[in-house]
Amino acid sequence: MTTRKMRLTVIGLIIIVLLLLLLWLLWFLFKSDESPSTEPSVETPQTTEGTTESEPTLKEQQLKQEQDTRNQSAGAITIAKIFTERYGSYSNEANFQNLIDVLPLMTDTFAQETEVMIENSTLPETYYGVTTIVLIVNVEKMDEVNGTAEIRLNTQREIAKDSPQNVSVENQEILLELARIEGVWKVASADWL
Repeated sequence: MTTRKMRLTVIGLIIIVLLLLLLWLLWFLFKSDESPSTEPSVETPQTTEGTTESEPTLKEQQLKQEQDTRNQSAGAITIAKIFTERYGSYSNEANFQNLIDVLPLMTDTFAQETEVMIENSTLPETYYGVTTIVLIVNVEKMDEVNGTAEIRLNTQREIAKDSPQNVSVENQEILLELARIEGVWKVASADWL
């Protein structure tokens, strides 16, 4: 008799567990059928006449200032990398196109000096080409107030002489001085070290 009671108890427990699982499944299905709104609701602080919205805390102001500094630094670094790779890549078959391409990234003075250099230069008769890749960027100085920066870039340069297959590789640094003109970073000078 005890085994019969035991079996009925086990069967009863199994039925209860199955019913609970069925209820849970139905609840889950009905809950997922509710369509969420397509636009997330954003609560905006309500202001009433005579009251003002709370001002950002000191910590929020510091975070915003740090973010602005990082954005400015990132802008200068991006310009420095783009400029260096294009400025440092050269082929005598391209007729100084690498320098012409980066003229808009230069200050007016540096651009004029570069244009004079292009006009006074002669192209070598034999093949000569350089491909420059930036490896490391170091911001040496960054003055947000005055809008100046000094960035040192370590590059790897593949130099082909006489033939595109005759390639040697060397690492070389370049030091760029940048100036922020009307909110845009421009290269004021570039010196290979």
